[in-house]
Amino acid sequence: MRTLLLPAKTALLLAVFSGLALALSVAALFMVDRDARRVAAAEAARYDFEALAEKLPGVLDDPAAAPLLAAAVREVGRYAARTGQPRILLYRDPHGRVSGSSTAWPRLRAWRDGYAIGSSGPETDIVALVRPLPQGASLLFARPVDSASALRRSLGLWGGGIVLLLTGLSVVTALVVGGQTAARIRRLNEVCDRVAEGDVGQRIAELGPADEIGILARHMNGMLAELERRIHGLRAASDHIAHDLRTPLARVRARLSTMENSADEEVSLQASRAAEELERLMAAFNALLELREIEADVGTPATAFDVAEAIETAVDLYEAVAEDEKNVRIERDIRVATFVGDRELLVRALANLVDNALKVSPPQGVIHIAARSHIMEGEAALELSVSDDGPGFTTLPAEADGARSTLGGHGLGLVIVRAIAERHRGTVTVGAGETGARVTLMLRAPRLLIANV
Repeated sequence: MRTLLLPAKTALLLAVFSGLALALSVAALFMVDRDARRVAAAEAARYDFEALAEKLPGVLDDPAAAPLLAAAVREVGRYAARTGQPRILLYRDPHGRVSGSSTAWPRLRAWRDGYAIGSSGPETDIVALVRPLPQGASLLFARPVDSASALRRSLGLWGGGIVLLLTGLSVVTALVVGGQTAARIRRLNEVCDRVAEGDVGQRIAELGPADEIGILARHMNGMLAELERRIHGLRAASDHIAHDLRTPLARVRARLSTMENSADEEVSLQASRAAEELERLMAAFNALLELREIEADVGTPATAFDVAEAIETAVDLYEAVAEDEKNVRIERDIRVATFVGDRELLVRALANLVDNALKVSPPQGVIHIAARSHIMEGEAALELSVSDDGPGFTTLPAEADGARSTLGGHGLGLVIVRAIAERHRGTVTVGAGETGARVTLMLRAPRLLIANV
């Protein structure tokens, strides 16, 4: 299910809440209008009662005047019924007989202030004032509630249009405000992406107002400045250490070379062994410097290059040695034409893998290099794999993330390969090939390099 963008989600929520709020407001206005019409009917019923009491003073509370009162109510009620007047007058004697504008006593329920509401027909709501009389008789003065008022008619005419108009304005407002907010968040994400690619010198240029997002942008700039300062300090320290160690190591190597030519065989043997250990130490040292160089270099622009040509460049470094010294054949299976990325890094990674494979391959072995297109998390990717006929891995790690100098004799080269894969937002996995080990790189076009194209 596709996730809604922030402006669309904001607009949808605001439209829903605005529509709900307006619907509740209209419903409240309808309730107020209904109460107003009932109050008007109640006042009219009270007026009728007061008019009758004024015309027949003392009759309502005199049991002896009940016949006169009943006759008067019947006459007025019948007259109102004949002339269609919107009033209901009923008299109910102690035996329950009803006379007046109707012969049926309506069903009522208490409403407020001594009034009752009910209906005198299928669709006629009334508000009634019931006056008890001596000996169990009673009078009823009622008025029908108007079916519609000017306010209700106006709401009917304009309410829907107003709801649609305000909902539309809410959606437009949400799209504008949500779009501005999304644009600011997008700029933050773009900076985070570039920092994740290794460019810690990135900063958020447009900080915007000092609201929550603006404060976050300022905090991010401060955090990145401190991160850049510390990384630069660490790189400077490592450069100084490398410079300080390189010269003494070279001197030790030269002295060991002199001792290897000694007439004393034991001295020559020990010097030769020490020189071999020193060569390993210098190789690891150079690999660490190479790794630091790869991780520090983020400014190389992306280029579209020929994958087959890049593979041939890497293979050319080792093919002659493989055939002449170890009788190892290097096969290619290339099914992709071009790739956008750092060509030199890809050649370096592939050369490291071929070098590792050559070290573990038996005589007359085969190193197989394959390149093909792939899809990684919905993006186009390049799959490169190098397999050999060596001993393989006794324990197969899923990824080369933890691989260090002891990974099956493949050396620090895999760490460098992993760094190159990360520069291309990819992964490195090691596993079993048909006869030996198989290392697979999954590479994507790096975002940071693409931005510089």
